[in-house]
Amino acid sequence: MLIGVIGAGISGLVAARKLALAGHDVIVFEKSKGFGGRLATRYSGEDKKIKFDHGSPHIHGKDPRFLDFIEELETKGIVKKWCNGFHYWNGETLYDQHPERAKTPYYFAPEGMNSIGRYLSRWVDVRLNSRVIGMTYLGDKKGKKSPWMLNFESSDTFEVDAIILATPAVQTYGLIENSQDEIIFKRIIKEIDEIAYNPKYSLMITYNQQDIPEWKGISCNDETIHWIANESSKRDNDGKLTLICHSKGPFTRNHLFKGSSDETVRSEMVLALRKIIGDWAGNFDDSDMRLWRYSQPRTFLDQDYVDTGNPNAPVGIVGDYLKGSTTEQAYISGHELANHWIKRLSV
Repeated sequence: MLIGVIGAGISGLVAARKLALAGHDVIVFEKSKGFGGRLATRYSGEDKKIKFDHGSPHIHGKDPRFLDFIEELETKGIVKKWCNGFHYWNGETLYDQHPERAKTPYYFAPEGMNSIGRYLSRWVDVRLNSRVIGMTYLGDKKGKKSPWMLNFESSDTFEVDAIILATPAVQTYGLIENSQDEIIFKRIIKEIDEIAYNPKYSLMITYNQQDIPEWKGISCNDETIHWIANESSKRDNDGKLTLICHSKGPFTRNHLFKGSSDETVRSEMVLALRKIIGDWAGNFDDSDMRLWRYSQPRTFLDQDYVDTGNPNAPVGIVGDYLKGSTTEQAYISGHELANHWIKRLSV
């Protein structure tokens, strides 16, 4: 069976790999130039030696299915243990750990978090810079012809036997709306439309002559900054101190509503950063910023995946908004849909 996966985030890539290993032909279509979704890395500086994990700075989990995956990545040398916990800013004082959080292992990828997506892509055909804008249902042909046609922004089309939608809920809803037969999605489309996200700014900062702090990351009780990552504690970033500040959801939504400039947002985030780690934080040498509109779901559906139930024209939906909001749940979502389809669909 030829399966088209829309989206090369972790849920889509995990489902694609499992289905490919089970004997299906799988093609992943990704609108951007890289894979991994929020497991993203930006390269900076001369010769692009500096790496910023500006999406998800680490992975961790409790579910045995995801822990097995982390062990696989660790065995392959793709991830390493970073620490057992992070510092905590309570709004007034910086503590060496959060008083209400148990210690648990956190892992990072020395070559950048996007190396996890690259690893998963080895088993499938991934086509980057391929934006799917809609789907056309051609009917249950039962082997005579593929039941689905993918429609691309380039005006190209591609026929597949099954589709997996592995994009944020907002984008999945848009693809469904642009399909030629919404009846197939009738029972799920309203629920997907109600999924809400926290956006965030990722502010990446470089200091050429600053000592590297001992802390790995800081969880913040602050109106502006949600989290601070010490990227230089992961790898030698060209001998420089590199930090990433992730903004709070309400702060981000407010500035998006006002149409604030990047400079305004940067100034307010740096001001908050100075309060948390010291005035020296304002004396940076370089900075960059990325907006994640769909950073983390605030609401989610109470199921691991969605299967529209038509065995002659299968469509599945996966993502971190299916029963959770984390990288761990995104993995489980893709993993479980693939297991379901391996049992249900013939090769």
